[in-house]
Amino acid sequence: MMITDKLPAILAAGNTCVIKPPSIDSLSALKLAEILEKLDIPQGVVNVITGPGSSVGEALASHRDVNMVAFTGSCEVGKRIMELASQTVKRLQLELGGKNPVIVLDDADLGMAVSSGVRGQTFNCGQVCASHGRFYVHENIYDELVEKFVDGMKKVVVGDPANEKTQMGPVVSAEHRARIESFIKSGIDEGSKLVLGGKRPTKSTLDKGYFVMPTVFTHVKQNMTIAREEIFGPVACIMEPFSSDDEVIAKANDNTFGLKGIVYSKDRARVLRFANDLKAGTILANNSRGGELPWCGFKESGQGKERFKWGLYEFSQIKVVSLNID
Repeated sequence: MMITDKLPAILAAGNTCVIKPPSIDSLSALKLAEILEKLDIPQGVVNVITGPGSSVGEALASHRDVNMVAFTGSCEVGKRIMELASQTVKRLQLELGGKNPVIVLDDADLGMAVSSGVRGQTFNCGQVCASHGRFYVHENIYDELVEKFVDGMKKVVVGDPANEKTQMGPVVSAEHRARIESFIKSGIDEGSKLVLGGKRPTKSTLDKGYFVMPTVFTHVKQNMTIAREEIFGPVACIMEPFSSDDEVIAKANDNTFGLKGIVYSKDRARVLRFANDLKAGTILANNSRGGELPWCGFKESGQGKERFKWGLYEFSQIKVVSLNID
């Protein structure tokens, strides 16, 4: 998916490219290379190279013959790529992490907010930069939403991804599971309320994968680690209840990330006010879909655009030619 977000614009703009997939997840990129090899594409236009980011990735990011780097991944790696690219002042398009606020106002459709929230937190085990990161719920509906949300998370079917009934499989590695579990521990240690999950599954059918069960914290404070950092797992952080629009806008913006924001309200003017004031590259309201629109981030969530014509512009250079012809 990350490759196909970039590759069409790269080729449409007349470029060649080198794809360096993550070491832990290279098979789909190699399969794509096999498919492309059968098509009428000149050799060398699309290349796939596997290997560690610390060697292969860094070599590409710093090489003088590479004119641009487009990267999707963590903020830490994105910052390292910026350092390496600065040596040759190459262009960058970076789609990095997110700790995306979900704001549920007191006039929201709770059924919509809950169903979308559960899916947004558990899709791909929460291993998505656009996953729901922080839930801000108005005090008038806080208890009701928490009850419905926890009930929804309990119903998520966890199991073998090859089973069509499964809704959530394991996370990508033992190391990543340990990282998610360290965040869960910090949430408990720092005083937030664990109301669901937080432990490894006990079912015998789930003992051969790196499973993290759907987890919910409530009454999470702004300064807690789980409120500040991207967990990248199926761990919902429901923040302390808020009472005013000004208050929640300030809290939602109080983060180093700025990828996406989600608002639930039946008041159009109210929604537009949030859309204007939230510091994020994409704002979605009431289950709207923005897949055909540009994708971008503010602050440490990245720079540049993907998709639509703005994505095409990222892989183009403006050249000025001035002629005086008799």
